[in-house]
Amino acid sequence: MKIEEHEESLKQHKEAIFDWALEVKGIENSQRIIGLHASRAALDILAIYLQKTKRIGPGMQLNHRWFKSRKVADKLPAFPHKVPILGKIIELEKTCEKLSYGSKKSKVEILKAVKLLQGIEEDVTKVMKNEVE
Repeated sequence: MKIEEHEESLKQHKEAIFDWALEVKGIENSQRIIGLHASRAALDILAIYLQKTKRIGPGMQLNHRWFKSRKVADKLPAFPHKVPILGKIIELEKTCEKLSYGSKKSKVEILKAVKLLQGIEEDVTKVMKNEVE
C-alpha cells in the first residue's frame, strides 16, 4: 500500500477505536474491536514511517502475525529506536490477540491496548520528525 492508503487506513482504525468503540459502545463492550483495530493501526503507523524514510517500498506488507516475537526485527530494516518500538508493538500484538480471541477482559486490560497504541504512535512520530524534516 502507498503512504496515503496507510494514512487512510490508520484514520479508520483510530475512528473505530476512539470514536465508535470508546465513545459509542463503551470500552467494556468493545474489547474485540479495540484488539483488532489497535493491532492493525500500529502496523499502519510503522509502515507510514518506514515508507516516508524510504526504508521499505509500498509493495512491502507488514503482517501482524510477525509481531508475536522479537524475530520480527530480522525482517525489518534498521531504524532509530527499533528495539523499544518493536518491543511495544510486540506487546500490543500479544495484548490484542488476547482481546480479539480470548474471554472477556477487564477495563484495565482493554485500556492497556489503547495506551500501548498511543505510545507507539508518539514514539514513531518523534523518530520520524527527527528524520523527515
